[in-house]
Amino acid sequence: MLHSATTPVSAEPIRCSATHARYFQCGDTTWIPVGANLCFPRFYNSPEDGLATLRRYLDALADNGGNYTRLFLGHPLFDIEANGLGCFDTGKAQQLRALLDHAHARGIRVKLTLELFRTIDPQPQAEVFPGALNFSRPLYHTANGGKFDTLDEYLQSEAGHRHFLAKLDWLIERLGDHPAAFGWELWNEMNALRSPHWPAWTDAMLPELKRRLPQRLVMQNLGSFDRDDKRVPYDRIMPLPSNDIAQVHRYLDFGAPWTICQGPVDMMMADAITELRRIAPGKPVLLSEGGAVEPNHARPWDLYAKDRDGIVMHDVLFAPFFAGSAGSGQPWHWHEYIDRNDLWWHFRRFTRAIEGIDPVREAFTPARQDTQRLRVYALRGKDTSLLWCRDTACDWQTELRDGTPPAPVTGETLKLPHGNGSAPPTVLDVYDPWTDAWTSTSPSNDTIALPTFTRSLVIRVRH
Repeated sequence: MLHSATTPVSAEPIRCSATHARYFQCGDTTWIPVGANLCFPRFYNSPEDGLATLRRYLDALADNGGNYTRLFLGHPLFDIEANGLGCFDTGKAQQLRALLDHAHARGIRVKLTLELFRTIDPQPQAEVFPGALNFSRPLYHTANGGKFDTLDEYLQSEAGHRHFLAKLDWLIERLGDHPAAFGWELWNEMNALRSPHWPAWTDAMLPELKRRLPQRLVMQNLGSFDRDDKRVPYDRIMPLPSNDIAQVHRYLDFGAPWTICQGPVDMMMADAITELRRIAPGKPVLLSEGGAVEPNHARPWDLYAKDRDGIVMHDVLFAPFFAGSAGSGQPWHWHEYIDRNDLWWHFRRFTRAIEGIDPVREAFTPARQDTQRLRVYALRGKDTSLLWCRDTACDWQTELRDGTPPAPVTGETLKLPHGNGSAPPTVLDVYDPWTDAWTSTSPSNDTIALPTFTRSLVIRVRH
């Protein structure tokens, strides 16, 4: 049985499947994470206003079939240490617990990201753009009453380790048993720190986190996988035995050296999952951040304003799962893109496409079977296979950059896969995620004549 957002809320922890370790389970049921990053409110006038905004986001996600999100505990709204090093704020923890209560009531699991700062320089950094995070932690510096002169000292010293673990223990005492917690993440994009000592720190702290939370998933997080020098940290961190999940970030970015990050969004997201499956075989893989930015992450993508249909979001959601990830891709830019363009309905379309499918029971094997017109991402299973067909003639370049509407795909045929046990295809259900319409048909000589569609189509093959 597949656990979805419509299943009664469970207090069982999420864990890696004992049967098929590339997927998750909750109790005895397969659990597929479907959601977005809702890490913090971008703009708010008071803590109450910020919490209300996050509750509204959670409601919009749940109302559209989502069951998963992420929160940054280093954001001012939840920063338990804003008043000084080691001075922990019970009120902030209560705010966070109240939001987790709301998420649990709506059937949403939350990944809790513990830290996000990149420097402890005495002077705070300016925001890169309005609403962006501040990645500095000046209160840790001795000039501001802290205990450390450099970030290196914080990461390497026994005093720095003791401080992090004391903060962790304080949080776990108050939140470690919360049923909404999907898992705990050490640090957002830790390879972006201005220190070479973060890998050794990860080696030390991940086992400590797991020892304190043996029933929860624990993980580390790295920045956008977009250039050669990112291979070393990904190859180093993702296979660690103490790292339960292999995660990847990837963005459409013309400042990225890899050309894969400058083309069709479905291709770049599927490629990221394929790379992570190579780096960390046998683990669940998630695209934990995806979207589009101005060069070198200068700000959210200017063309988001034109993407009223959410073509980038559609590809971010669908491509990772059909390339072998454990769930949908998790889009970034919830304020500037998803909410502003009212794109929450895309989560419902993804859950409709996979409704009733159990990847563990099917033991899905990812494959590609492209045609001249279509990129076809296949998940071949025992009794059911899924195909996601993406039109190669339209993408963000044609639709958003050039302003060319997508042309209908007509007259296409597709050879259908047999099941993992060589069973031939028998019955087909075809889902159009852009019109939310299902149709049924039967193959002829293992071939289907596709209905007319635009952009993409999902085919469910029963063997």
